[in-house]
Amino acid sequence: MPKISSQKLNDHIKDCCEEAEINSRVHYVDYSGGKAREHSEPKWKLITNHAARKTFITNSIVLGMNTKTIKDITGHKKDSVFNKYVKISEEFKNFEMDRT
Repeated sequence: MPKISSQKLNDHIKDCCEEAEINSRVHYVDYSGGKAREHSEPKWKLITNHAARKTFITNSIVLGMNTKTIKDITGHKKDSVFNKYVKISEEFKNFEMDRT
């Protein structure tokens, strides 16, 4: 497979997310020079390779994929690094608690 730069990959991800109409507004504060500035952007503008990777890992776990398989796909060797990518929602936690 040909390699592309991280910036080009991020540009492609943003294009796909814009086309998929991931348009909800995200409000955040940026600090520069000791001053806070409030921003509001459509979500597709903020999505990156890192966010897409984290989403893939979390969704794969939620869907029941074996974590060893996910680690192999994403190239993670250490559990400690892999676990930083996992963000399970409160809704899913409640679902799992009710299921048992």
